Amino acid sequence: MDRIVRAGIAVADAEGLNALSMRGVADVLGAATMSLYRHVASKDDLVTLMVEAAMADVPLPESPPRNWRHGLERAAFRDWELYHLHPWILPRVIVSTRGGHSSAVAVDSESAFAAFDGLALEPVEAFRYMFMFASYVQGVALTYVSDLEAERRARTAGKQTTAPAHDPLSDPVAYPRLTRAMRAGADPWALDALFASGLAGVLDGIAADLARRGIEG
Repeated sequence: MDRIVRAGIAVADAEGLNALSMRGVADVLGAATMSLYRHVASKDDLVTLMVEAAMADVPLPESPPRNWRHGLERAAFRDWELYHLHPWILPRVIVSTRGGHSSAVAVDSESAFAAFDGLALEPVEAFRYMFMFASYVQGVALTYVSDLEAERRARTAGKQTTAPAHDPLSDPVAYPRLTRAMRAGADPWALDALFASGLAGVLDGIAADLARRGIEG
């Protein structure tokens, strides 16, 4: 079973989740497609197992955090590393009102919530902070994954991923503020640095809210 799961992860890492098929996994293994169904019932079941295995590729910290901020920083950069290692995993673990995530996602979330231990937060308060935190981390990750998928599609089509010749975002006359900001902050994109600085801002906001309510951490 582990060989099947790892073969699926290899396909998804190289070609994206949309390219994953039972036949493709069987080809990687040099096996007959139908033989896979003796071990896994469907492609959806395979993807569920892939998520579980892939999340373990970036282990959770074994020691408790120094404080809540250190705990959330560790959780953020661990997830950032995970999305770089396995970009296809993001749609399967993204924050959702529908639930239905795997046990690995639950373990990951439990570890992140542990950052608030000792603050005596009400559960609804911990949820509010975690929602803001996770939305930021996954939001920036969406930019990274979307760009990666666009490059993959372009390579498949034999095209280069260049900006359109008449990109309206590059028109300094029509959009002077936007153009100045994009040229200053996103030319070229430095997502790692942007992610780190934005994360600091989110955590500063949580710290300010905690301080306003007289909670020390």
